Amino acid sequence: MSKINIQYYKTKIGELILGSFDGKLCLLDFRYRRMRSTVDNRLKNGLRADFVEQDDKILETTKHQVNEYLNGDRKTFDITLLTVGTDFQKNVWNTLMKVSYGSTLSYLELAKNINNIKAVRAVANANGANSIGLIIPCHRIIGNNGELVGYGGGLPVKKLLLNLEKSNL
Repeated sequence: MSKINIQYYKTKIGELILGSFDGKLCLLDFRYRRMRSTVDNRLKNGLRADFVEQDDKILETTKHQVNEYLNGDRKTFDITLLTVGTDFQKNVWNTLMKVSYGSTLSYLELAKNINNIKAVRAVANANGANSIGLIIPCHRIIGNNGELVGYGGGLPVKKLLLNLEKSNL
């Protein structure tokens, strides 16, 4: 069986779980989020691998870049990613990567950007299934009325991240 190297990492926005597989980052998420087991099982099944608590170069680089981001010193990440999900989810996540630092989109706008305006709910579900938070910036997606809705790290953390980005533009 292959292995996904994981590390738990305490930050000012909460404890994160980081994971790498084959030299690529596949997991950057909140350790205690509601969908933790769903996300973890999708990764384990999709990669046919088990979690092993072990550090490696990609996880060290990720910790360093997350710190820089949370301190307002980094706007983009330079880490090779491995996404595990359906083609639809990957399409949503790739489109999320185009939402620039300090800006937001609604779920409806995100659905329009993937040319599937009727898929707002599916887009929201794919957004929630994102296993590589911060780098795939699901925190930048807001409700159609401009309200902060749904975030694996909780709405206070989502608000903090959006404010951090706006203050560092």
